[in-house]
Amino acid sequence: MARTTLQLEDDAVRLSKAYAARHQVTLGQAVSTLVRQGAERPMVTSERNGFRVLQLDQRSPRVTAAQVDKLLDELP
Repeated sequence: MARTTLQLEDDAVRLSKAYAARHQVTLGQAVSTLVRQGAERPMVTSERNGFRVLQLDQRSPRVTAAQVDKLLDELP
């Protein structure tokens, strides 16, 4: 088992600790389980107007037209 240091955002630490307490596992075991679950989760897509569209979770932040325009402006 590899030992490493991670910098997690405050909310991720809080959620991981809550998961660890609920499941009576160590914080490391909780983070490992949550990472595996996230990595194994299938990406659901659909087709709209000839494009593949990723179906995001309800909690995912919305992408605005302004954000897209900003990214397009940054292209070389």
